[in-house]
Amino acid sequence: MRKIDVAVVKIPKEKRNNEEAFKKKFANLVDIAGGLDFVQKGDSVLIKVCLNSSRKYPATTSPKAVDALMELLLKKSPSAIYVGDKTAFFRKTKKAFKKTGIEDVVGKYSKKHISTNIKLIDFDDYTYRDRYFPKNIKDNWELQRTRHLVRAPKMLFEEDPILKEKGLPAKIDHIIVLATVKTHTISRFTLGMKSYVGFLDTESRYLLHKIPHKKYYRLDNIAPFDKIHIQNRVPELFTVIPHPKLIILDGRELIIRGGPDSNNRIQPLPSFRPNPYTGVMLAGTDIVAVDAAGVALLKTQKRVAKALKRSSIWEMPTFIKAEDLKLGANRTDSILLHTDTAEEKFERIAWFLQ
Repeated sequence: MRKIDVAVVKIPKEKRNNEEAFKKKFANLVDIAGGLDFVQKGDSVLIKVCLNSSRKYPATTSPKAVDALMELLLKKSPSAIYVGDKTAFFRKTKKAFKKTGIEDVVGKYSKKHISTNIKLIDFDDYTYRDRYFPKNIKDNWELQRTRHLVRAPKMLFEEDPILKEKGLPAKIDHIIVLATVKTHTISRFTLGMKSYVGFLDTESRYLLHKIPHKKYYRLDNIAPFDKIHIQNRVPELFTVIPHPKLIILDGRELIIRGGPDSNNRIQPLPSFRPNPYTGVMLAGTDIVAVDAAGVALLKTQKRVAKALKRSSIWEMPTFIKAEDLKLGANRTDSILLHTDTAEEKFERIAWFLQ
């Protein structure tokens, strides 16, 4: 049995609006998760945020969390820090960057640290590259034309010509996922693994959701928005896109029904102790383990969506597929929760991970 560590730090209500206290807690979380020593001087880092819409946190990544992470990264002297995503195909990414406040945070640091290339990245402004699935996966993508591939940003694999032309670091060395903790009407939950859908171009997203679109391909007798299809497909993206070096889930507030854009949110209760105003953040290097802990956090809520409440974590299609693909933690592993205080054991989260 493997032992896989996940960092969990509580953010008390009184510290939510205290910038200094929040950044200290955020730094503790990253340190417990293993730190940022994988970032060497001169490396380029992509902070993969989650902007499915223009709604503010917890529907999208919190600008406060982006701010705290960028401050830590700058201590490592990277050559570039990119903050990137592609919002839903019927929305505008640049508008989402602006309305969520992330544009302001990136702008502040880009002016203050001119020696580091700090830039917002709308993936649609750059080059995509075809990524072919392994043979054991490609036949599951039931399309007549593109079932064997998806298209993801070229900068993740090799130098992007548009970035290179601008004199910027053109290839990403490290990916850090900075996601929220939410339910999802189709995929049950949207955490670290689901965030990788943000790397896909529009055609690949239609493919993922099984939405017929005359411009791209023709589908035969396939129901759009097939829930099991999407839950199975998300882990497969990790066979063609590099894994993140660090995953951070911001669970200070949760969306516990609907989603990903619903405002049905609540401050989570992470343990048996009667402290309903305490939120948590989770982090780790194993994306399956961190996502499992995120789902466990959702399951601690009495009013959470029935699709989560009625199922064991390891019996959910996404985790079954992740186990089949050997992406990370599985049901036989022991996921150990580590925190910055001996007082909080997060018993309820740990119980749901069993």
